Amino acid sequence: MKNILIFIGREFCINEAFVEYAKRECLKTLTTIHAIEYLSDRDKNLFLKISSAVEEYQNVLVIASYHSYPTASRVVATLLEDNLIAREDMLVPSKATEIEPNSFLVQHDNSTINVVRAKVGQKLPKILLFSQMESAGLFLFDMQSEDIIQKLIPLAKSYEVELIFTKITYELHQALVYNKKFGDLPMFVQNAKLLLPQNLIVARNLFEYLIERFSALGKQVTFAESCTGGLLASMLTKIPGSSNIFPGSLVTYSNEIKHAWLGVRKETLQAFGAVSEETVEEMLSGALRVSQADYAIAISGIAGPGGATPTKPVGTVVIGAKGKNAEIIRTLHFQGDRNYIQYQAAMYGVKLLFEIAREELF
Repeated sequence: MKNILIFIGREFCINEAFVEYAKRECLKTLTTIHAIEYLSDRDKNLFLKISSAVEEYQNVLVIASYHSYPTASRVVATLLEDNLIAREDMLVPSKATEIEPNSFLVQHDNSTINVVRAKVGQKLPKILLFSQMESAGLFLFDMQSEDIIQKLIPLAKSYEVELIFTKITYELHQALVYNKKFGDLPMFVQNAKLLLPQNLIVARNLFEYLIERFSALGKQVTFAESCTGGLLASMLTKIPGSSNIFPGSLVTYSNEIKHAWLGVRKETLQAFGAVSEETVEEMLSGALRVSQADYAIAISGIAGPGGATPTKPVGTVVIGAKGKNAEIIRTLHFQGDRNYIQYQAAMYGVKLLFEIAREELF
């Protein structure tokens, strides 16, 4: 089933934080979003755009601002050739099949429409749509796109499931697998794991998986971040239960703080620079010493747009992971703007953690 999320209200065009929150809530019930549109209640073609969406998508979630809700509900009623009635302190089509405070559900031909009246800064009303599509999330380590196509696409075809994958960072891909009409998703997942036992993890969120496994094992991880500015810590602590495995981390931007907080030697910084494998090695040791965690990830690089040198262009990032019995440090070159480089670097740090803790995480 194809799903579309439609925001109606001009404020959603500038309030990125609330929009991201709404998308997360949507994904809890719909698994995936195939399209997102931003519309204004003043749009002269609003009816045509919603009508077109209803024709193309089986699940249509409309999130309207309080100001835009009357227009949105009227458009949906017109589409249904229906009248509006007062229910739950709002106007809803009389053909609504389910009504909750600030949310209603209607059926139209082969589509289900859920209109939600949302107020920025408040909890999103209940989303009444749900996906009937059986699906699973995968993360694929140390594989190229060609390897995934060669090994998993034929398996997906044999079990009649659809596989979509994308590159997250070097040597790390994410995939969504869902059933076709007569598919056998559980058997696909089982055989994919048997085929790639040290390369594949079944999870929708890598940080949720990490928290679950490390919590069960009583393990902890810490970070020493420079160019990523605490992004790793932010991504991990967004997930409930992160306190079980995360005692804290350090953002050491300047050389002085790297020396004072992590014990990186001044001689190392002077001889090799902050963006070097030698510095990251000492950042890892310092992070483990300060936190007493079992594992550490350290990152130092040039996210841009400035700071480049002839030998270290923008996108040069040194990333390491260290445990009691293993350590890996690599120098990578990422492309994109500052934020995208930071994200790729952070996720590669997680990838290295899974590499050195392979026995515990796979």
